[in-house]
Amino acid sequence: MERPYKHIDVQRQTDVYCVRLRSRRMLETEIIEMADELVSLVIDAGCRKLALSLGPESPDCMYSIFLAKLIMVRRRLKECGGAMKICHASPDILGLFEACHLKQYFDFVPDQQAAVAAFSAA
Repeated sequence: MERPYKHIDVQRQTDVYCVRLRSRRMLETEIIEMADELVSLVIDAGCRKLALSLGPESPDCMYSIFLAKLIMVRRRLKECGGAMKICHASPDILGLFEACHLKQYFDFVPDQQAAVAAFSAA
């Protein structure tokens, strides 16, 4: 039985955890809770391959706390030998990551199918 999450939807495809945000708009406390749910996937559920979808509609919460939490989740995954791929990032979202000098820090793929394929090829 899958554990219910408040801010994310999780679907497994083989050993890849495909995650979508349930809401485009999140308050700071909700962003913190969402990040805690992602870390729970890593620590409690054993996720080592995370495909995080930021679309098809771009989140309306792309500000510093959201970016900081994505960095923290990526770091926790790396510490456990895992990796994260970001899917469905719109040109505006990619521009934001680039403006913050974070585009090279994350691995972007077009969609979740591409993420699963990339993880399978690695």
